[in-house]
Amino acid sequence: MTSAEERTKEHRSNEDAAYVAWLRANAKTLAEIFKRLDPYRIQYLIHSYEKYRDRPVSLYASLLGEKERAIKKLAGTERLTKIIIVKMGAFIFAPSIIMPADASLDLGTAMFRRFFIHGSWVSVIALNETFLTAATEPMLRYVLEHELAQGEIYTEMAEYNLQNLSPDMRGVVHEEARMKAIKRSGISEDEVEQERQLIIELSGQHPVVPVHFASAALVTYLIANWAQMQQFGAVSQTDMERELEGPTASLLERVRVGIELYGVFLRALKRELTMTGAEYGVAVV
Repeated sequence: MTSAEERTKEHRSNEDAAYVAWLRANAKTLAEIFKRLDPYRIQYLIHSYEKYRDRPVSLYASLLGEKERAIKKLAGTERLTKIIIVKMGAFIFAPSIIMPADASLDLGTAMFRRFFIHGSWVSVIALNETFLTAATEPMLRYVLEHELAQGEIYTEMAEYNLQNLSPDMRGVVHEEARMKAIKRSGISEDEVEQERQLIIELSGQHPVVPVHFASAALVTYLIANWAQMQQFGAVSQTDMERELEGPTASLLERVRVGIELYGVFLRALKRELTMTGAEYGVAVV
C-alpha cells in the first residue's frame, strides 16, 4: 500500500469514527425525548426501528391515487412528471447546519435524492407520511418547493464539479433554498414557524432515523421495485453526469455501510431507552 493510500484509509477511518460518535450522541438525545412517552409508545417505536433494520425497504411505500395527485398539484404536475414521489415511515435527522456540535441535529420531513441505478438516473422525493396527514397545504407546498430548490442548486453545483461542501457552504445552500421555497410557495414566516413546531411535535412521537440510512434504504426500495421505477429513469445528459456515473455495485456497497451503521445507532438508542427500563414497568428490549 502506498503512503497516499494509507493516508486515504486513515482519513476514512477517522471519518467513520467521528460519524459513529455522532450517531451515538444523537441516539442519546432522541432517547431523552422518547423516555417521556408511555411504555406502549416506546415499544411501538423500538418495534418500528427494528423493522427498518431488518427490512430497510419497509421504510418506504408508494404514494398513490388521490394523495399523489394532490401532492403533484401543489408543486405543478409538469415539474414532477419525471420525479418519483414516495412516503417515508420515519422522520430524518442530519448534522445541524446552524450548530455543528456532536449532539445537535436538524430534523426533517422530506428529502430529494438522485441515484444512478442500472444505467439510469432516477430522482426521488420522499415525504414523511405522518407529516403529510398533519400539515396544512401551505406547509406541504413549502416543503416540496424547498426540496425542489435544493435539487436545482446541487445540480447546478455538480456542473461545476463542486462536491464535499463545507458546513458553511451547505448552510448557504439551505438558506438559498429556503428563501426560494418561501417565495415560490407564498408561505408566511408565521406558517414557516408553525411548520417547524409541528415537526418538533411529531418527531417526538415517531421514529427518527439518520439521513444516511434513509438514503440507503431508499436505494433498496428503488431496486426492489425497479420494474415500476425504471420508467422514471433518464440517461446522462451532460459530460458531468457521465463523469458521475458509477456501477450499481459501488452504490450497493455504500448502501451496505449505511445500513450497517444504522445498526450502531439502533443499539445505542435501545441501550439508552432500556437503561432505566424498570421505571416503565415493562420490558422494552
